[in-house]
Amino acid sequence: MSAHEADPTSIPAPDAAVVIRAHNDAARIAPTVLAARALPGIRAVLVLDAGSTDSTRRVATDSGATLLRDEAELAGYAPLPLLFVDAGRQGARLAEARALLTPVAAGEADAAVAVWARRGDAAARLERRGLARAGFETAGVLTGEFCVSSASFAATRPAAAGAGALTGMIIDLLRADQQVTTVVLEAPREPRGRGLRGRREVARALRGRRTVSVIDR
Repeated sequence: MSAHEADPTSIPAPDAAVVIRAHNDAARIAPTVLAARALPGIRAVLVLDAGSTDSTRRVATDSGATLLRDEAELAGYAPLPLLFVDAGRQGARLAEARALLTPVAAGEADAAVAVWARRGDAAARLERRGLARAGFETAGVLTGEFCVSSASFAATRPAAAGAGALTGMIIDLLRADQQVTTVVLEAPREPRGRGLRGRREVARALRGRRTVSVIDR
C-alpha cells in the first residue's frame, strides 16, 4: 500500500465514470452532478440512490445524471474506472477527487481510497485496526470515496453491509493480491458518528473476511 497527496493541477484526464452515492440529497445533488459532468474525461455520471424518499432521484436526472438503483447495473459501464464520490462533494472539491483516478488510470494501483486526516469515531478506529491487521495502514478516516477498476469492483461483490462495505472491499482486494493505495482528501462533509450499529457493521465485515492469508500477510 502506498499513499498519494491530492494535486488536481497535475492530473491528466483519463476516461472514467463518476458514481455519486446519494440518499435524501435533493438539496445538494444537482451541483454535484453538474460539477461531475464538467470534469474532463468523464463519460458517464451515475447516481446510485439508496432509497431516497425526497426528490433526489428527480433532481439527479433533471441535472443530467443516469439513475441507478442497484450496484449490479454498474457492470454496463465496464471497462471504465469507477470513481465513487459523495453527494456532498461539490465544485472545486469534486475536481480534487479526480486525484483518486490517477493511480488507477496509470495502472499503478487497482484501487485508490480517500483518507481524511482525522482520528474519527469508534467505528473508524475499529476499521483502522482491522485493516492494519490485513496489511493496510492508514493514518486517517476513510471518507467512503474511492476509485477502482471495473474488474476489481466486480471481484469484490457481494459487498459487506452498511458501514463495513468499504472495509470489506479493501480486504477482498488485498486477499486477491491487488494493489490498494490511499489519497489524502478533505472529507466532502462533516461525517456523523456511526454509533453502535456502525461499529457492528465494521466488525461483521472484518469477521467475515478474516482468513490466515489476510491476517498474517
